[in-house]
Amino acid sequence: MKTQKTTALLLIIGLLCACGDQDEKKTPRHYVFRAIGGASMGAMTAAQLGLRHHEYFDMITPSGGGMDLPMLIRWFTERMLGGFCVPPEVGKMCRDPRFNQDFEAMECGGQAGGGFDREAMFENFADMFIAYGNLASFNTSHHYLPFGVPPERLEMTEQEWCANPLRLEGVYDWEFNPEGIHPVITFCEIEHEPEQCVFDPTIEPTYPVEIVLAVDLNDNGRRDSGEPVLFRLSERYDDFGEDGIPSFEEPGYDPDKNPDPEGDDYHRLLNPLGTEDNHSYDEGEPYLDYGLDGVAGTADSPYDWGEGNGHFDYNPHVLRTAVMYDPSRLLKELSDQELDRLDFYVDVGMRDHLGFCPSSEAFIGLLNARGRDVDIRDRFVSVMKEGYDIYDVHHIDWKNIGRDLFIRFGKPDATDWEIDAGDGGHVGTYDQTLNRFFTMMTYISNRWPDGEYDLEPPFSPAQVLDEVMYSEIQGKDQQYYILLPPGYDENPDRRYPVLYLVHGIGMSASDLTATILFADPWMQEGLIQQFIVVFPDARCQEDCFSGTFMANQLGRHQEGYRYEDSFFQELIPHIDENYRTRPPEDFYR
Repeated sequence: MKTQKTTALLLIIGLLCACGDQDEKKTPRHYVFRAIGGASMGAMTAAQLGLRHHEYFDMITPSGGGMDLPMLIRWFTERMLGGFCVPPEVGKMCRDPRFNQDFEAMECGGQAGGGFDREAMFENFADMFIAYGNLASFNTSHHYLPFGVPPERLEMTEQEWCANPLRLEGVYDWEFNPEGIHPVITFCEIEHEPEQCVFDPTIEPTYPVEIVLAVDLNDNGRRDSGEPVLFRLSERYDDFGEDGIPSFEEPGYDPDKNPDPEGDDYHRLLNPLGTEDNHSYDEGEPYLDYGLDGVAGTADSPYDWGEGNGHFDYNPHVLRTAVMYDPSRLLKELSDQELDRLDFYVDVGMRDHLGFCPSSEAFIGLLNARGRDVDIRDRFVSVMKEGYDIYDVHHIDWKNIGRDLFIRFGKPDATDWEIDAGDGGHVGTYDQTLNRFFTMMTYISNRWPDGEYDLEPPFSPAQVLDEVMYSEIQGKDQQYYILLPPGYDENPDRRYPVLYLVHGIGMSASDLTATILFADPWMQEGLIQQFIVVFPDARCQEDCFSGTFMANQLGRHQEGYRYEDSFFQELIPHIDENYRTRPPEDFYR
């Protein structure tokens, strides 16, 4: 009997020790209690900054942004900026029947798509080129302008630019000017066209398009319908992947079936590491060492670059941007330990006219390939608890939602009226817009451990402050808004996590401060924990047109501002020094 009792006691002790061993084996996670998110341009910016400086954040929450550069560039050049005939013909476009837009009939999303018109779209691209360099062509003497265009042209007025097009002779292009017989010109566009994004050749153009050049087929000094615009991203190559065999030559190939996950056929969700048709050059793929113009024997041309140097060449600005700013590439380069510190919330409209849905899917596919098993949902109602068929932020089923969450919103069977109202678009319908914000905020609250949820009355409501910080790096004042949670003044010992929320292009930081209408009551009732929200100002001033991408700009007519450096070296320390932000802490999981 004594032996049985002793054995039982030893077994209990052993179990207790085993439990203790398991506790000791739990992995500590280091939280810095910061998150970064944003919408549209702000989403792309948040992903770039969050991944480039991952040690500053616990979460990255981009909402509707460009998350994969190769996918995004292909979308723009094939659809929104493409559709020209080969060989080109004045007055004629040859849009791919699979696409719903081309250079002369852009899909700008309507009023529910961000309010862009044709001019605004060109300005958006210009802002991107001011930030990262000209991705359409390479000018050895200027980051922003296309090849052959001298910097002095930026001193012209709009009227002077349009009245005096620059004419370049001897420019070759393998698709649109293979013999170099047509001149290439600077050109202007219509500022106020009758249809929002449709080119009308009958209206006199008055808006300078500074960033690209057109082939002047009829040599009349203006870009007419059908005359192609040049894009020089890289040397010509065959995107056949690591096996060197195009899919259509592989035994049993069926274009209607998904690619073999064991093969090299790229698919943004099913085989994101595939190298065939992944829109990027991979070592060993066949290429033509003809330079960026794609025509052999033009190495002496001042308008070509890279011919005959014995290696594959990208436009250097495309390469620089891909290496430094492409969220998908940055994700690939994180170590397992670095990635394990980050959580991701991503949403996007299934009909986003800017191609952000496939771009976001490509990013999510790579995150899955890193072993994260992202929870992919369609429509916001899919995150509700069982029995709830209408979206209600109070009844999100967080216990059964994965660590990383990706939501594609929009009805697959939406009516024309619903689509016109924005269903699944860049911004979404009114309800979808609210649901995007609701889900992101509650996701962030659920991912920070040991938060403050309780408030003892009396307490003051949340407050939004309009503040200014002088930036030594920029040499000017930098505005920001900050939301302080309810009870901030009454609880001087409390310290709070911080969300940095970046607005979209064409918006201002104040446009997002309406979040107080929802964040305040949610925090008061204890639905979400109390945290600070900072809204940086990402608008252009005298340095660009609409949005800065919060980048260290390469610049246009002047040296660019260092917005990224200012954000990390000045704004974040300023917030930590002047507000009660929560210090880093380890938690076991």
